[in-house]
Amino acid sequence: MIKLVIFDLWRTLIPATIDFTHLFSLLKEMKIEIHEFVVEYEDAVQKKKYNNFEELRKDFFEYFKQYDNDLLEQELYEIYHNRFDKIYYYSEVESTLKKLKKEGYKLALMSNTESLRQKDLEEKLKLKEYFDFLGYSFEIGAIKPDSKTFQTVLSHFDVNPNEVIMVGDSYRSDVGGAQGMGFHNCLIEHDNIDKKYHPSIKPEFKITKLDEIFRVLGVLNEKSK
Repeated sequence: MIKLVIFDLWRTLIPATIDFTHLFSLLKEMKIEIHEFVVEYEDAVQKKKYNNFEELRKDFFEYFKQYDNDLLEQELYEIYHNRFDKIYYYSEVESTLKKLKKEGYKLALMSNTESLRQKDLEEKLKLKEYFDFLGYSFEIGAIKPDSKTFQTVLSHFDVNPNEVIMVGDSYRSDVGGAQGMGFHNCLIEHDNIDKKYHPSIKPEFKITKLDEIFRVLGVLNEKSK
């Protein structure tokens, strides 16, 4: 039986809400693919806590060695200043989380994310009302698919790996990471930007809306009887 459901945050529960016009212009100038930028961006600024934006900005520019890049400045502005007010749950998310809790499932969040404004995000989305544990890469010091991230979540619950399912939008971070831990896994198909770069990763389940997770849980729970 599934006892614990772990969710990714961005592009799973909430949209990315970034102005991709800036991002695509930046990628063209830097001559890298979007999935490469995402991996490098996560490594650059999502594994430590920052006291202020300038600290993060310094690490960001040093990592990419793009010290006077106006497009990079624009993208930073989008990520840390302009998108916060546009953040919202996908339409079916809150009702799904409430129903899962009512049915007795433990819920955890495991997100590759930045430390700046995370407390504001928690309050805006009322994350602590829905989740029994909030796992952030900047607190753990590692990013998915590193097993340390998943092990940190698992250590907070009295469950076995085969009683856990990970739900997320990334083949690499969510599905691949979960498979490495022996978790069940479910890909939510929200514009999966890394799909073509990881053809060997095959999700156990796929859904297009979060409330389809009940069908998946029904299948897994029936198999365990």
